[in-house]
Amino acid sequence: MTMSGKIREKIIELLSDGKKHSRKEMKEFLRQSEIGQFTNGQFTGTIQALFENGTIRRIGKALYKMNNGEAAIKKCFVISPIGAEGSATRANADKLFKHIIKPVCESCGFLPIRVDQLDDANSITQTIIAYLESSDLVIADISEHNPNVFYEMGYRARTNKPMIHLKRIGEAVPFDVNTIRTFEYNLTDLDNVEKIKERLTRTIKSFDYPDPDEVAQENEQENGASASVMPVLYQILDCISEVKSEIRNINSRND
Repeated sequence: MTMSGKIREKIIELLSDGKKHSRKEMKEFLRQSEIGQFTNGQFTGTIQALFENGTIRRIGKALYKMNNGEAAIKKCFVISPIGAEGSATRANADKLFKHIIKPVCESCGFLPIRVDQLDDANSITQTIIAYLESSDLVIADISEHNPNVFYEMGYRARTNKPMIHLKRIGEAVPFDVNTIRTFEYNLTDLDNVEKIKERLTRTIKSFDYPDPDEVAQENEQENGASASVMPVLYQILDCISEVKSEIRNINSRND
């Protein structure tokens, strides 16, 4: 059995107690099980594969639990310009999330997720891609025409899963996406805030969301090969990092 297979078995064994466990607890359990040395890439890849095929689900920050056929809460991933701490961009993103997106999502039975609020050991890019792929819903704020937001919108679009677009009132919609239905919000107008919350609620409820069990089954049948490759890819990334580090050491000695 491969190292990734051993990690998978042990993680499932730990989570089979029905309790939630952190990534730190999982790693400690793996070390105590004496399965041998494993890389962070192998561990992360296995966790991601189990998450994507529906075997486990995320509970809060870096905590996981076995699905066990339970009705997992739906996830809404929020993509928006975030900006630096203390900036006007960050203030707008926080207010939009707090006063519009979060209350609407929670009233519709969704867990709203913004990547900067996660405590995740994965790389930011890896985490974003995973949520764009797996989330039941994505809400994208195209205000400020942030290039990362447009890239993430394009990546999400290829999944054919529900996505809603927002923008600050008064801002133009770029030509390439001006045919996309976009809701305007005005955080300084309480009437507008209530109106956009109502429109978002109606829109979220109008979408068809696949049954989680059906999605897990399809992932096992159709994407099993892809999921099994992920740990190998992360292992390759680990090796590349080690090679780069060794090259830097050699160059520093030559200098």
